Amino acid sequence: MRSTAKGNVLVAGAGSALARAVAEGLAARGCGLVLAARDEGEAARTAADLALRFDVATAALGFDARDAAAAAALPARAEEALPGELAGVLVAFAVMPDQELVERDTGALLELADVNVRATLALLEAAATRLEGRPGSFLCAFSSVAGDRGRRKNYAYGATKAALSVAMEGLWARLSPKGVTVLCVKAGPADGAMSWGVFPPGSPLLVSPERVARDVLSALESRRRVVYTPWFWRPVMALLRALPAPIFRRLPI
Repeated sequence: MRSTAKGNVLVAGAGSALARAVAEGLAARGCGLVLAARDEGEAARTAADLALRFDVATAALGFDARDAAAAAALPARAEEALPGELAGVLVAFAVMPDQELVERDTGALLELADVNVRATLALLEAAATRLEGRPGSFLCAFSSVAGDRGRRKNYAYGATKAALSVAMEGLWARLSPKGVTVLCVKAGPADGAMSWGVFPPGSPLLVSPERVARDVLSALESRRRVVYTPWFWRPVMALLRALPAPIFRRLPI
């Protein structure tokens, strides 16, 4: 990758289809991988598969994404698990409970905040501190188009992604002058666990994880700050952001 030093990459949230697709692309480019997920056994199986197919060094770690301290410890654990300094960190874990659930269940709301905000930001700060002295490294996180404007059907989840997008903008301002690529991925719905039961099969809004991975890897190579994936979400969200609040409120979204 032009902008990313070949080396080891920590993939946090490696159990998701999106993270696995990006991890495969990184392995194809010769990067070593430390895959961290809630299910360490599953992460180990994926790591073994990538090591065999792409002849790269891999390791697997387990962590609880509800635990901010555990998330913050991942970069240090990754460098212990696989010799060599990290050249990149990909943050790809999140939860998306139903909006009606978080409205009636404070526990679900707090878990949403714990995973998508507290643990995510804790990991990003730990990674930024480790990478800021490594020109050519990268820090990438999966936000969402849901964070661009508060919709009645998922404003709680969207609020957590808005927080992440703002954090990534600040990290870009902090790290880019030091030669670190900071990429915020604003993804639309992808075919995976989060979309099950939310979108009908064959929905034109759903894209494959492989399509998203190609967009992410291309954006990293180009040292972009933000990428909407698929591309059409950029004009769609620009239109939604431009709508006056009284009109936007009446939309059935």
